[in-house]
Amino acid sequence: MRKLKFHEKKLLKKVNFLEWKREGGHREAHVMHRYHVTGRDDYKKYSSLCRMAQKLVNILKQMDPRDPYRIQMTDALLEKL
Repeated sequence: MRKLKFHEKKLLKKVNFLEWKREGGHREAHVMHRYHVTGRDDYKKYSSLCRMAQKLVNILKQMDPRDPYRIQMTDALLEKL
């Protein structure tokens, strides 16, 4: 690998490759501490499970409250959680 030029070194000082703005690193650390999640991979799995549960709940909320399928799926979801 070639030696970096002065302006390239200067630009690299301003970039943090471990934390990106779109990832919300401070929120991630807060949630990991609050729910005692040990690893970042575990947090990603936890986050994706929460997102899927929220999507499912939103779909169920849009259905008719007296629909037997909605009642059945709501009971199954509550039993799992």
